[in-house]
Parts: sequence; C-alpha cells; structure tokens
Amino acid sequence: MLFLGFVVVMAALMYATRTGPGSEQSVGLKMAAGRLAVYYQETPPPQGWTVAAIQPRAGEVWIDLTLPDAVAAAFPHNPRQKFLDALRDQCPPKTDRAWTVLRKTEDIEVRGLGPGGKALAAISCRAVAD
Repeated sequence: MLFLGFVVVMAALMYATRTGPGSEQSVGLKMAAGRLAVYYQETPPPQGWTVAAIQPRAGEVWIDLTLPDAVAAAFPHNPRQKFLDALRDQCPPKTDRAWTVLRKTEDIEVRGLGPGGKALAAISCRAVAD
C-alpha cells in the first residue's frame, strides 16, 4: 500500500510539473492572440488581404493573412524582399499591448497565404526593429 501511495503521489507531481509552466505560457499566447484580433480590426491589412486566422501555435502567435489572387500569383516573379517588407508592415508595433503578455522567447509571426491556404512566406515580428 505504501508503494502504491508513492506511485500515485509521484504521478500527480509529474502531471502538475508538465501542466504548470505550459499552461501559463498558453495563457499569455491566448491573451496576445485576443489582443491582436482587436488590433487587426482597428488596423486592417491592405485592400484585398484578409485575416484568415490568429492563433497561438508552437510558442508564437501566428497571424495568417490570405493574399489576393493577383498578389499570390505574382509572388514567384517579384523580388522576395518586397513581399517580406509588405508582411513586415503588418506586424503590430512594439508598443502594442500584445507584446506585454508575451515572454521574451515568444513571438508574433505574420504569414502570407495563397488563396489555397498555402504559406508563401512568413516574418518574425520580434526581429523587426521599430
């Protein structure tokens, strides 16, 4: 019985250790995602671009922007830097409240998607200097 009690206590400790820090991290990411949903309503992307999703994934908040057909079709033929600059312009400023709930290891990533949902390019907003 003593051994069984020990196993139950150890299992509970292992479960608490796994869910503790991970759940705190996801709360910050979820809060940032909620704030970014408001940000993109207040500051919409360029004409024809649509916000497909804003979700926490893999320690980041991903902002998926669906591009118009013409922009997506021109992507392989235009300079990549011009497209990355357009995505970079969609990053929220470092003064936005979304950044205050993220840890230094967490990021906001803006991804440009083609009409079929395929990712064409992505930009790390933390790396963008304001």
